[in-house]
Amino acid sequence: MRRKVLERGVFTRSRLFLIMGLVLFFLLSSSFPAEAHRVYIYAWAEGNTVYTESYFSGGVKVKNGLVQVFDLDGKKILEGHTNSKGEFSFQVPGKTGLRIVVNASMGHRGEYVLKADELGGVAASETGKEQAETVTKTGSQESQQGGVDQLRKVIEETLDSRLRPIARSMAKLQEEKGPGLTEIVGGIGYIFGIMGLLLYFRSRKK
Repeated sequence: MRRKVLERGVFTRSRLFLIMGLVLFFLLSSSFPAEAHRVYIYAWAEGNTVYTESYFSGGVKVKNGLVQVFDLDGKKILEGHTNSKGEFSFQVPGKTGLRIVVNASMGHRGEYVLKADELGGVAASETGKEQAETVTKTGSQESQQGGVDQLRKVIEETLDSRLRPIARSMAKLQEEKGPGLTEIVGGIGYIFGIMGLLLYFRSRKK
């Protein structure tokens, strides 16, 4: 009698583990495709041009994705589509922060905020015009000072162009994180399911 009670208890626990595992698995498996197709976009400015790269979490490029550019107040400035390499570029619209949104297939969406201080091209060109006017109006001393300032800007732009690929790589690494809550809970459900199967077959043998 006691043996039957124990066997019944083991069988009940095995079924409980199995049911819990199956429920967790089916509930969470529906969210895996969304994670697998998560979309990222990264943007950077070079001179008077803003460049963007759009890609899925697995590294696949977003082809013919709709890219929309807004200011930080939500006003749409322009839009376009990515090429076969997931790239899209446009002229800097002004010295203002930009929110760049990419819309890929099946409603997947990603966005990136480019701050105003990252748009150095417009400020540099405007400053260059002001310096040219100053050099014309003033003597050789201001001209020499303007040459030093121009050299400094060339050096800064060169450093920015060298550091920008490193910044892009770091941003991608931050975006592509390790396993999230969905994957962790899904793994726990898988373990419960395996335990339930083991207990079930063990009770059948007895």
